[in-house]
Amino acid sequence: MPALLCDVGNVLVEVSLPRVLGLWRAANGGELGVSDPAVLRDDAYRAFQTGGLGESEYARHLRAVLGWRGSDTDLVAYFAEAYGAVNLVVLQVLGELRGEGWHLVGVSNTNPWHDEVLARRFAEPLSVFTRVVASTAVRARKSDPRFLGEAVRGCPPGLRVFTDDRPENVSSARLSGLDAHHFRDAERLRETCLALGAPAG
Repeated sequence: MPALLCDVGNVLVEVSLPRVLGLWRAANGGELGVSDPAVLRDDAYRAFQTGGLGESEYARHLRAVLGWRGSDTDLVAYFAEAYGAVNLVVLQVLGELRGEGWHLVGVSNTNPWHDEVLARRFAEPLSVFTRVVASTAVRARKSDPRFLGEAVRGCPPGLRVFTDDRPENVSSARLSGLDAHHFRDAERLRETCLALGAPAG
């Protein structure tokens, strides 16, 4: 049985840090210490994703970086708005692949605040996966062989395909021996998986 390890953020569910920056800026009187969303993907954020930094510590870090004057409650609430719409075409393709015998694993670099959002808002679309593997549980990010080892645990023998929107994660998956592909669109996802050997119905 072939297995697909599919990124959750920006493959199945849209994620927008620029949207979060806009919300923080508006709530902070129009001023913010950060204008480039890439600045948020710093060492502290990576540590927050893997349990190396606690919630209160990360909140203090964000307050300093952003020049945040509001409450921690609002800081977290606006950060939760990073998640947007579910890509319904991708969800349809995943459902088709599951129906054709694929073992589906969702993979996600996330953090304690976003874990809760995913569980509450997206439980139904995430149910297409046999399991979801998150950086917060593994204490490693998708680019880490430890994460990839956990993601393939329990997968049946055979083809293992990895798809992600970030090239660095695709490169790491290839180095770990997975058939990894940079996600472009749902049709490409379907074509790639079927070409690689979905079993006959």
